[in-house]
Parts: sequence; C-alpha cells; structure tokens
Amino acid sequence: MEDTVSLQTPPQAGADDEAAIEQCLREIRQLNEQMQQDRTEIERLKVETHTLKHETRALLASMGAKV
Repeated sequence: MEDTVSLQTPPQAGADDEAAIEQCLREIRQLNEQMQQDRTEIERLKVETHTLKHETRALLASMGAKV
C-alpha cells in the first residue's frame, strides 16, 4: 500500500485564493495612493509652516523696531 498526498487544490479553492490575492493587491494599491496623497499634503504643510514662521519673525522684528 502506497501513502500519497495530493497537493492539488480544488478549482474553486484556487479561484477563491486568486480573488483574495486580487483584493489584497487592490487594497495595497489604494493604500499606496493614499500614502502618496498624504506625503504631498505633508510637504505642502511644511512649506506653509516655513512661510508662516518667516512672516511671524518679520512681523515680530518690525514690532520690536517700533517699540
């Protein structure tokens, strides 16, 4: 008597696995897009913060000169 193990998966299980993988890939792509949008927003906010700091320093300097 020979002991053998079948490594073949039923067609439906293979299709289910493929669908799950495709869903994971869609989610990964969506997360990557969101991360890129977040990075863009962070860079915009960094520039805005830098500008506001510069304007604040200039305003404080002009107020100091008037006092």
